[in-house]
Amino acid sequence: MQQKLDEFLKAFISATEHTLRELSQVTIESSTILRLEELTHRDAAVAGVIGITSPEIQGSMSIQFPTPVFLQIMNGMLGESMTEIVPGIEDGATELTNIIFGNAKAKLNDAGFQIQMALPNLLRGKSIQSVGGASPQNTLGVEFYTSSGPFWIVFEINQKRADIKPPAAHQALSKNWSADVLLEFVKAVRKTLEVQFGTAIEIGAPFKKSEANVFYFDVGSVIGVTDQDFTGFFGMYYEGKTFLSLMNQLLGTDFTELSDEIQDGASEITNICFGVAKQVLNVQGHAIQMALPYLIRGKDIESTSRSQGRNTIAVPLKTPAGKFWIEFGYKESNQ
Repeated sequence: MQQKLDEFLKAFISATEHTLRELSQVTIESSTILRLEELTHRDAAVAGVIGITSPEIQGSMSIQFPTPVFLQIMNGMLGESMTEIVPGIEDGATELTNIIFGNAKAKLNDAGFQIQMALPNLLRGKSIQSVGGASPQNTLGVEFYTSSGPFWIVFEINQKRADIKPPAAHQALSKNWSADVLLEFVKAVRKTLEVQFGTAIEIGAPFKKSEANVFYFDVGSVIGVTDQDFTGFFGMYYEGKTFLSLMNQLLGTDFTELSDEIQDGASEITNICFGVAKQVLNVQGHAIQMALPYLIRGKDIESTSRSQGRNTIAVPLKTPAGKFWIEFGYKESNQ
């Protein structure tokens, strides 16, 4: 496994250096591979997150940019001289994630990895303090230095058990499959919170994400999805007080602030809800595979994935303690 991880990282380092040099004329001055114990606090303003699946591994990858580095890259790509992140340019993080992942994927698949990529999700906020997973077998990071400072790529990777086989592809589904998938995610969230947390939830009207329909959260988790009909992601995002109430109810504790002790609960909830929905959907004819959930924590974070060719639908939910949201982002395989 270690040899494959080293090959995996080498491909992404090469793809990152090549992509930034060609697209934005930004030169990577140095890159350092970091293991879990070496990963320090990272404070980013923009992050792209994408799920990874293959016959042997499941995982997630995030590219995390502080403001100065992101502006350096975007100014190089666009020929501008922006001094702050303005609405619209954040989508550049999604495109960079897509291009870097695609270049690395091509090289790795030539070497026999058989990697599939989910749909990238874009995050922005005043402070994205941590992006990671819940109890992966391997947490690996690469710190890249440019003339404007560092940025990071972080991987969370699990090796799949040999006795777990991916679902077989089924016949084509009806054209209303996207609504059916969203409904199963909503039902899975309701079942999980009402049964395991003993919390009643109120479900609001779904809406398509746009510049006019935004929400901000403090903690959440997103997981990549691959299927024969689409690639996508499923996210669950909470106001701080809502998440604290849920975890205190589950654990019988009295936490008053988000801490390292309870933050992984966001990924665990996403994992449980996704698993419940996946089981039903695959019986219905899907062939859904899941990546690893990625934890997101910070201040005034927005999930803003509205790139051409994709659809992102959000559903507001409410508990007695406060609000949270789920998102289903997808792009059909023929788009």
